[in-house]
Amino acid sequence: MGGSPALAQTDPFALPTGVTAQSVAAQSGPGLSEIAVDGDTRARMVDLAWQGGVLTIDADGARVAGLPVAAGVNGRVPLDSLRIAKWRFDSQRQRLEVQLLRKSDGANLIDMASAPRQDGESTPLTAFRLDYDLTATLAKGRSGAAALVEAALVRGNASATTSLRYVSQAQPDSPRLLRLDSQIQVQFPRAGLTATAGDFISAGGQSQRAIRLGGFQLASDYSLRPDLITTPLPAFTGQVSVPTGIDIITGDQRYTLGQLEPGEFTVRNVPSNAGRGEVSVIVRDALGRETIQNAKFYMSRSLLAPRLREFAINAGFVRRRYGIRSNDYGPLAANLFYRRGISSRLTVEGGAEWTPGLINAGVRGDLALGGIALATLETRVSAEHDTGLTGSLINLGLESIGRKLSARVSASLPSAGYRDVASKLGDPLPPREFLGQISFNLKNMTQLQLSGGRQERRFDPRFAFLEPRVTFANASFRTQIRKNIDAFASLGYRRGASRSVNAWAGLSFQFGGGRSAQASASTGTGSPLSANAGYYRRDTDLQRLGYGIEAQTGASSRLAASLAYRSPQGRVEAQAERVRGLYGLRLNGRGTLLVAGGAVFARNQTGGSYALVRTGRVEGVTVMRENRLAGITGRGGLLLVENIAPQVPLTFDIDPDKLPADALARATQRRVLVPRRAIGLVSLDVVRFRPRQLHLTAPDGSDLPVGTALIAQPSGEALMVGFDGLVDFNSEGGDTRIERPLEGGARCVVDVALIPAVAVDVPPTYACRFELPSSIVSREAPKRGTGSRGGRRR
Repeated sequence: MGGSPALAQTDPFALPTGVTAQSVAAQSGPGLSEIAVDGDTRARMVDLAWQGGVLTIDADGARVAGLPVAAGVNGRVPLDSLRIAKWRFDSQRQRLEVQLLRKSDGANLIDMASAPRQDGESTPLTAFRLDYDLTATLAKGRSGAAALVEAALVRGNASATTSLRYVSQAQPDSPRLLRLDSQIQVQFPRAGLTATAGDFISAGGQSQRAIRLGGFQLASDYSLRPDLITTPLPAFTGQVSVPTGIDIITGDQRYTLGQLEPGEFTVRNVPSNAGRGEVSVIVRDALGRETIQNAKFYMSRSLLAPRLREFAINAGFVRRRYGIRSNDYGPLAANLFYRRGISSRLTVEGGAEWTPGLINAGVRGDLALGGIALATLETRVSAEHDTGLTGSLINLGLESIGRKLSARVSASLPSAGYRDVASKLGDPLPPREFLGQISFNLKNMTQLQLSGGRQERRFDPRFAFLEPRVTFANASFRTQIRKNIDAFASLGYRRGASRSVNAWAGLSFQFGGGRSAQASASTGTGSPLSANAGYYRRDTDLQRLGYGIEAQTGASSRLAASLAYRSPQGRVEAQAERVRGLYGLRLNGRGTLLVAGGAVFARNQTGGSYALVRTGRVEGVTVMRENRLAGITGRGGLLLVENIAPQVPLTFDIDPDKLPADALARATQRRVLVPRRAIGLVSLDVVRFRPRQLHLTAPDGSDLPVGTALIAQPSGEALMVGFDGLVDFNSEGGDTRIERPLEGGARCVVDVALIPAVAVDVPPTYACRFELPSSIVSREAPKRGTGSRGGRRR
């Protein structure tokens, strides 16, 4: 039979005598091996070898695989000497698995202000919108009427708008009917831009005084980009050597952010309030031990996010005597400005303005000083050709806002010859100003604010009535006595052509349900003590009736009452008052008329955007917006939903539990995005369900086989033939034909439009007819929504 030595000689897998683990490790293998870095298998293999019990890798091959090998290193490199998180060699699969240290990527890059979903479809409607505010008054035996209307033709991101004012008793130099503003505006949401042609108010830097122009404007408008963060928010970068959990504490809020991998990590866009702040990062190792790291920052709305830019270009003719004359345009003027965020701490700005005879330009910088304050420095120069005057302006500012203590100081220092476009076109010369403010936020919602300043004006013969020097100071106090009772007080001092001191104090009560009350008293230099009290109830969409009553005593006694009613179609308000024995009445009505989708709607003057929901022509369908009730469709299957957040995708769907019994919903959900001040269409495919049985036959008169697949067009609804050639068909579904696809593109067709609308006891019989395609090229493509979408419905 043979002994064990003989068997060992015949064993093809027998190990050589004297082999040990140490001798295997000392061999040069394993040679060429597969490598996977962070789970990604590389196309090229690497050369591995054991040297002195240490696994090494060829330096050039490691570089090609993406491993961090120092420059200038050649030959074999021990894997343990590389800066990597960990490695493992699988000898059975001849595979090296490497996990790199993270460099603020993957799971180690945490953005706490991730961009919202922008997957909504936009289907704009052409709509006409009319906002109106009508008033009638009766006082001192005289009646009057006034109206303010704004008409706009809107489609998507484009609109044409004009506003008019009418008064029955106009000023002597002003007409009764007056045009206020007219403009055509186009928005570019992706670029964050708005282009305006017509009347507008110029956009510029923080120190450029705005003017009314009639012309063209192109300006940044980041309100069109709700996904964009325009202000630099705090960020934190750190290192971890092992898998670690991470939490963030900011503003007394703690956020758990998940797990980190070994390496560098970054947390961006930490939610914070404006002013001084501190963010704490808590990392936890595998044993649960916590390490806290702190970072201070200063956040301001005056700063722009790094690499973000903001600009405006304005050109046109200056608008004069606005609100008095409809068409009074003066000389040409133009200005522009450009801002850019250089870093999270520095934002720079440049701007220039021009009108015939004057040019003005300047630069500005806003710099965050660590986590303490924000400093502002601006300098501008001007040159007036008519007079040869040149001048300069320096603006200085320093602010520090905190939870307990805040302070601001600023100074504006124009020289004697400084002019800007606003003063050239009729405004007063810029004054020399010094302003200061300090605020204390104490316990129990108690706030104390002290402010003061001085204003000095150069002599301007056009405005000789303005005081050359004014000094003022003010102290205000607010505290919460109880949860629903607040107390206010203010003391002011002013010194100009004369001196005056004024004091005011009051109480505010909140009772819930929109009810509130207030009482106050005031006095001052040359004014006797007067007192005022009132009780109010706000009218809202849920609480339609509102009212108020006020009483005042002192230099002039006054008693007034108001009653308001708010409905979905509009708001009306009546007021009556008695002042010094004289009576007055006022009646006001305001709202919005909308013409869109072939229907007219009356709504509250809420502004904003609208969504027109269309459920076919089926009324009584319950529509939900973001899983909350939006309304029920009315006549014609229409529902107008107001107060839509512009440029934010919203989901509309149908409540299936409240669908009318005779209705069939084919498409029950839409995610839409509506432009600003526009109307978007939300089409939910709902039809009436009127079942009919039809008897269909082949062209030779034989019944169609049981289970034959049919398609109703144009809806694409799938039908199936039952026994005896009977088919259940929805006669109210809007379909005009039933098709049976055949080979080669042919089909057998039944014209549903020829079927009588009145149902009969015996199903009518219809034979399908053949239709052959004229050619492959001219063959009709399937209509959108009738192919794969119909398959999903099946």
